[in-house]
Amino acid sequence: MKRQIAAIEFGTSKIVTMIAQNSGLDRLDIVGSGTVPYDGYSDGDWNTPRQMVQRVRDSIAAAEMEAGIKVRELYVGIPGEYIHVRSCEAEVEAPDGEIDDNVVNAVQDAAADALRLSEGNCMVLHRTPAWYIVDDGKKTMSPYGHGSRLRALVTFIVAESVFIEDVSEMLRVLNITILGFLSPSLGESLLLLSLDDRDRASLLIDCGYLNTEISVVEGDAIVYHAMLPRGGGHITADLATELRIPMRAAEEIKRNYVFNPDEFDRDSFSEVFDASGNRMTFPREVISEIVESSVNELTDMIDLTLKNDAAQYLGSRSQVFLTGGGLALMRGGREYLSAQIGRPVKVAAAKSSKMNSPVYASALGLADLIFDSIEQHQEEDERLGGRFRNLFKSKKG
Repeated sequence: MKRQIAAIEFGTSKIVTMIAQNSGLDRLDIVGSGTVPYDGYSDGDWNTPRQMVQRVRDSIAAAEMEAGIKVRELYVGIPGEYIHVRSCEAEVEAPDGEIDDNVVNAVQDAAADALRLSEGNCMVLHRTPAWYIVDDGKKTMSPYGHGSRLRALVTFIVAESVFIEDVSEMLRVLNITILGFLSPSLGESLLLLSLDDRDRASLLIDCGYLNTEISVVEGDAIVYHAMLPRGGGHITADLATELRIPMRAAEEIKRNYVFNPDEFDRDSFSEVFDASGNRMTFPREVISEIVESSVNELTDMIDLTLKNDAAQYLGSRSQVFLTGGGLALMRGGREYLSAQIGRPVKVAAAKSSKMNSPVYASALGLADLIFDSIEQHQEEDERLGGRFRNLFKSKKG
């Protein structure tokens, strides 16, 4: 059965609205999209709050025009800046010696109770298992069957109310109904990383324009999450400042930069135009010093985060993946990051007929998570014999 959804995702430099259909094996069939640049957010607030309603309106209108439909309701992705990941191990008894849905739900409830999530003024977007252990067995994601005890590591993605209130008001002004809030961070983690990668815990680095998001993913859960206040836009800003050129020209230089040049690139020059249309030429060695000094600030932050905080969640077989438009699209960026942190790095991108770029990984992850959540709730509703309800509007606790 073909289903259609609309979703909006707030990146650090762009707002993306998608209208997507799922049909057959391809549930990332984007029939309409609208990408609008904006000034993003920092320190938990919009950088240009008075422009937000217009930017949201423009993004939605562009998607509507391409798809040929009117958006009256949609799902909203909450950026990593406004979420927190909390995790807890819990254990429960299986009274009948059988691990079933009731026992699985009980161990997840026990984890929520231990974290006292119901007492806070927060919205729980997702609760997901990293692993289960039946009795004294091995970690698994399928605990069903015989067993007397079930232990689990359960994580909860909790959203800050300020974002929810702001976006709710924007869409109220536009007369659009919000069907629910979800985490694109979780969506892109599940979309980009295979089951095998998640079984051994993998690290996903999403380098955006204004910040870099780091997630350690195990099972179906993000078990560690951090936001670093530096991204690709800072490289552009450093070039603009040091060379005294417009941001537009600096962005052009950054996009054309090659980290591992061949013999033809080593002596190359970068040519751009200033605000008055005058041509400006810079030798590679000048550009290289600025770019790599700026990137080193980011890679040092990533390396410190991995060694001090994320390392406890990773094993010897854990993989590191890079996505987002801040570094992955720079030629040689992956290799440079790998050398700086001393780990192999792979670029992860979603497979989609449209928007098939690391730039849109988070947005595509959101769309995929919506379809996955709808299917899971339908299956659960059918299993319980009830009537399907919209369960995306999360509750406290």
